[in-house]
Amino acid sequence: MELASSNVSIPYSAAQILEMEEFSNSLETSISKRHVENFLEGIRFWTWFELMEALKQCQKLFHSNGYLAILDKIMDEFIERLASPCAITSPYTCSSNRSSFKFSCDTSSIISFSEATWWFEHLLFLKIDLLENVIRKMIYNDFDHYVVSKFLFYYLNLSCDSASQDVKIETMKVVINLLSLLDNGSISCKDLFNLNRVTISLKIGKFCRNNIERLIGPILDQVTIDYLLLPSPIGKEHAYDVEFVLRVMKIFLLGGGSFELNLNRVKRVVRMMDLFLVEVAPDPHLQPCEFEELVMVLPDSVRETHDQLYLAMDMYLKE
Repeated sequence: MELASSNVSIPYSAAQILEMEEFSNSLETSISKRHVENFLEGIRFWTWFELMEALKQCQKLFHSNGYLAILDKIMDEFIERLASPCAITSPYTCSSNRSSFKFSCDTSSIISFSEATWWFEHLLFLKIDLLENVIRKMIYNDFDHYVVSKFLFYYLNLSCDSASQDVKIETMKVVINLLSLLDNGSISCKDLFNLNRVTISLKIGKFCRNNIERLIGPILDQVTIDYLLLPSPIGKEHAYDVEFVLRVMKIFLLGGGSFELNLNRVKRVVRMMDLFLVEVAPDPHLQPCEFEELVMVLPDSVRETHDQLYLAMDMYLKE
C-alpha cells in the first residue's frame, strides 16, 4: 500500500497493536513500522489539508483503540502550525521552516482574533472523544486559552444544532470540563451564562451546573443585571432564581482564578446586586429570610449609595 496522509494511520496503528502482542519481534512488523515512521518524518512538509485528512483517519480508529501514538505526532504538528505567526492566516502554508518553534508563543500578541480563528470550521468534524483529546493537547502545549475557549463555544453551538439530546448532553459535559481547565480570564462570562441556560433546559446534572457556577463566580463583574434575571427552576414559585444568584455572589467574594478581588470589581457587583434587589422585591413568594440574605450577601461598606437598596426594601415591605 502506498502511504499517504489519508491512510498512514492504519498501518501505523496496526504496527502499534502488533508490538503489544506476540508479533512484537516480527521482522515484518519492524520493517513496516520503520517504513511508516520514515514517511512521518516528512509531516512538517504536509499541507494543512493533508493534516486534516490524517486527523480524520485517526478519528475512525480512535474510538476502538483508545490511544493512537500517531495522533500525538499529528497534533504536535497541528498545534505548531496554529501557533506560528507565519502560518496562522493561511491553511495552505507548510511548516518546513518552523521545526524549532516553541509552543509557548502567545499568538494573541501577534495576530488579531479573527486571524486566529480561521481553523475553527476545519475541526467541526471532530467527535467529542477526539475533541477532548485535541483540546487537552492544546492546553498542555500552552495554546492561547482565550482562543481555545472561543473554539469550544463555537464547536458547541454548531455541533449541537442537529444532534440528539443524549449527544448534546455528553458534549456539554465534556466542554464544561474542558473550560474548567482554562484560566478564568480567558472565558467570556456572558458565554458561561448562556451555557448555564442550556444546561438547565437540558436538565444536565447538578455537578456540571456547579462547575459552570464556579467559572461564573470569579468574573461576575463582567456582566449586567439582565444576566442575573434567570427564571426560577421548575417547582419553585419565585419569579427569579434567587438561590443561583446567592451562590455565584458567594463564589465571587471568595475570589480565586486569575482575577484579584479589588474594590472596583466589588463595587460593580454591589451595584448590580442592588438592581437585582429592586427586580425581585415585588415577588410575593420571596421569603423575608431570602430577602435579608440577598441584602447581606455583599458588604454594605462598599455601597457608594443606598438609594437602590432603600427602594428595594420599600417595595418589599409594601408587598
